[in-house]
Amino acid sequence: MKRAIIAGICILLMSCCLLLTACSSKAPELCDVKDRFIYLIEQSGELNVLFFGKGLPTYKRENALALRRGIYYVDTLKTYDNVRENSKYGSVADIKEAAQKIYSSKYLEQIYESAIDGVVTGEGSAYLRFYENEDWLYQSVNATDFGLSQRIYDYSSMQIMDISDEHNVTVTIDSYTLSDPRVREVKLSFVYENGNWYLDSPTY
Repeated sequence: MKRAIIAGICILLMSCCLLLTACSSKAPELCDVKDRFIYLIEQSGELNVLFFGKGLPTYKRENALALRRGIYYVDTLKTYDNVRENSKYGSVADIKEAAQKIYSSKYLEQIYESAIDGVVTGEGSAYLRFYENEDWLYQSVNATDFGLSQRIYDYSSMQIMDISDEHNVTVTIDSYTLSDPRVREVKLSFVYENGNWYLDSPTY
């Protein structure tokens, strides 16, 4: 009898633990996070252009205006153009500050590797989309422009998927691009860290 009671108590405790775990990992309600998610998606559009599109406005090497403004090119930076002085981002720190407001730490690692920190190629060289020295911010002339078309999201269709939990949320949302008006359902991921939600996937 005593063994049966002890076994019953153990089962009850295990059930309570499982219930608490399930409750603690429950995904947030859409109404509580939707505004934040929309903000992140909208703000990421500018960063898509920065990292995967045309990038920043630059002075081309053959540009006479650039020469008149006293902009002289360093021979060791032949594959880079000077970022214009009126650019919204005037330094690598500016670029990182903007990205850190939108992206998760994990996704930032990918962004920084391809755009700022560099990727070592088979020949041992490193590709940087942006380079900065004590004089100027530069952008690679070989930076790939993926020709991104503006993506439009139907936020009224946003739904949280069942795989989500309290720190990781994946949503489905109907979307199309200006170059392709066909509506498709896409998935976007968000991560809760440092007291807020951040985008954990591309939106282009």
